[in-house]
Amino acid sequence: MRATCVLAVSLMLICGTLSAANAANSDAITPQTDSQDSQQMGVEAPAPAERPADAANPEPDAAPVATPAQPAETAMPTPSSPVEATSAPTQPPSSPSVEPTIVASGDLLYVPAARYLEANSRTLGNFDDADRKTLQQFYASRMGSTLWVTKAGYNDEAKNLIAAFKDADNWGLNSADYKVPDLKAGATGDISPDDLTAAEVKLSLAAMEYARDAHGDRISDPSSQLSSYLDRKPVLLDRRTFLDTLATAPDKGAYLESLHPKQPQFELLRQQLIAWRASAKERESLKVPNGPNLTPGKSQPQIALIRKLLKVPAPTLKPDGTPADDTYYDDALATAVKAYKQNNQIRPATATITSAVRRSLNQVNDVSDTKLIANMEEWRWMPQDLGEFHVEVNIPEFMVRVVKDGEIIHEERIVAGRDRNQTPIFSSPMRTIVAQPRWNVPDSIKIKELLPGLRAGGDPLRRQGLVMERNGRRIDAWDVDWYRADIRNFHIYQPPSGGNALGVVKFLFPNSHAVYLHDTPNKGLFNERVRMFSHGCMRVRNPVKLAEVLLQEDNGWSKSKVDDLIENGPEENEIALTKPIPVHVTYFTARVGNDGKVESFGDVYGHEKRITLALQGRWNEIEKNDEQVVSPEDVPMASGWDDDGGYRRSRGDDYFAYDDYDDRRRHKHSGGFGNFFKQVFGGF
Repeated sequence: MRATCVLAVSLMLICGTLSAANAANSDAITPQTDSQDSQQMGVEAPAPAERPADAANPEPDAAPVATPAQPAETAMPTPSSPVEATSAPTQPPSSPSVEPTIVASGDLLYVPAARYLEANSRTLGNFDDADRKTLQQFYASRMGSTLWVTKAGYNDEAKNLIAAFKDADNWGLNSADYKVPDLKAGATGDISPDDLTAAEVKLSLAAMEYARDAHGDRISDPSSQLSSYLDRKPVLLDRRTFLDTLATAPDKGAYLESLHPKQPQFELLRQQLIAWRASAKERESLKVPNGPNLTPGKSQPQIALIRKLLKVPAPTLKPDGTPADDTYYDDALATAVKAYKQNNQIRPATATITSAVRRSLNQVNDVSDTKLIANMEEWRWMPQDLGEFHVEVNIPEFMVRVVKDGEIIHEERIVAGRDRNQTPIFSSPMRTIVAQPRWNVPDSIKIKELLPGLRAGGDPLRRQGLVMERNGRRIDAWDVDWYRADIRNFHIYQPPSGGNALGVVKFLFPNSHAVYLHDTPNKGLFNERVRMFSHGCMRVRNPVKLAEVLLQEDNGWSKSKVDDLIENGPEENEIALTKPIPVHVTYFTARVGNDGKVESFGDVYGHEKRITLALQGRWNEIEKNDEQVVSPEDVPMASGWDDDGGYRRSRGDDYFAYDDYDDRRRHKHSGGFGNFFKQVFGGF
């Protein structure tokens, strides 16, 4: 039906003919000859000079114009649906004809949408410029045939679309962002043509905005807007492809909702968001108030709430045989408390209910909607296809997982970068696993940690067993003028050994940040709850097992073959993967576990806060942080060496080791450069 009408309109545009008599008898909407209605809407009316004086040459999407001088029999209605058009009153030949603004054919309308977009660029300036330009081309290509309005107002497809806008909050978006113009009949019972045109255009623009938001465009460039450590960028749909697909979609609202991420975790977080908003009163009732430490054998009203949260049934009797109720702290609850403290790394893991236990329980049961929405937003930046077999590293959780066909087949603890040396967030394919690797010292450590000592006349390389080369030839540090030479031009590395910073295996996935997964000889830090100790790379607690899982999947190698290769193979043995394995380094502070509950993790780098502020439009409150690019000019002059041969710099009246804090954030007053390398080299 619509195609037939569009064809008829096209033919009329070519012929430039419509019968004035037919138009006069039609029920089409009377054209507006001035801008009064547009001004009342707050919308610019097209300037008269922009309207064609010759009705035979309308705008590409303008309605076909009836020419009064044309004989009535030249009109070209379709057999199934005669095209109805408005006609200007008959005027003297010297007067220009008045162009109608809208053409109706049954329930179908043809409006000057492209012209409206061009004429009202200023008042539509709050909409995306690329959206407006694409929409103008879209309506021109269909000669203004409408998607959303009829003479009577919004059609059923528009109402379906509007319902999707209203439900946007349940998808982590803001329904108020998608404004729907009112369409009200005037005193004559008709809706003004200007209102219909404006509503058609603005509803399409709102749909385009929703589509971009569903793909994460509310924060269009996280790296430049929030932090360069967030190396992700939304991948948007082609605008014209979206419009063409929307126009033909049988269910417009369902099509919009299909644009959201299809990852299972996104949907699980969405369901948690809906439930969170529906259970505000119940959630408040589950908060554990402050109180004294509680030990087994005592009765206290708070015990009943803790028992409910830990899902421990109430006892019937106390040890002495007297009746008990849910306020009595029995042995079963004590076992549950110890297990909870152990699982949440609350120390000591005893049966005593402390303030730390209360805080933890309240955090678990009070995940905010802003946290859920921030994490949903991050999923919008993720690749749509993570890979049937891939590796996920989640920094706030300090975990690495191997996923196959949607199931986790291996997971392990990791150590991530310190706050001042953050692990970046990005995706890249793993291509190589290296057994018995060298540790290649990155430029940042060359400049910050080695160069000051070299300029002071020491040789930290030799003491730490480092090798320096240039153009494949070994260089002695004493032979270089370090005030003139650029240390970045020298290749410095630590050969494989029992104390090698990378341990026995590393996993390479090329990236601009020069970080990777690797082993470490320093295993003790994996017992810490917050594991932020490296210079940016990710240390894995059991990297050999990770290598076994990956090489079994990729090369079909047995565990014994992998173990033998790592233990007895040559140094710097690069094992090329037959098929790259996607690696996704993520920053999710909320995750829904297998039990359906939300697991919450600390906002260790502050990215969640930045995302939340951006989504709330509070851009000026964001403390943006970026990766530091260093050069030899950034290094202060050396201040001397300590008694242990370690480089020191002065700070006021005190001297501190060059690296002022150890891996456990304790201030170091001694130990010097050698001690620093034992820690830092143990886990770049």
